[in-house]
Amino acid sequence: MSFDPIINALNAFATWLLGLFGKAFAALWDLCSDLFINVADLFFQALAALIVAIPAPTFLSNYTLQSLFTGFSSDILYFVGVFRITEGIALLGVAFGFRMLRKVVTLFQW
Repeated sequence: MSFDPIINALNAFATWLLGLFGKAFAALWDLCSDLFINVADLFFQALAALIVAIPAPTFLSNYTLQSLFTGFSSDILYFVGVFRITEGIALLGVAFGFRMLRKVVTLFQW
């Protein structure tokens, strides 16, 4: 009597059981990594809410760029015009807006 079919059956069962444990470990690892990402996301949302809750200082909220530029002397306003500082600030605003729009359009993947 040959024991080869029984050994092959036990070998196939052991291979299946090892594969099952491997898949269970991979699923548990994925669950832990997803849990870590969710906890980190909640932490950063809470941190962002705390930062937003900090009020702006009054000495910053009393001024605007327009009021600051109109308070300059004519010599400084000349150099502001020559170096096109107002257009540069506008270009920075447009660049930041484009960057945020690009992130929204690509669903924050780029």
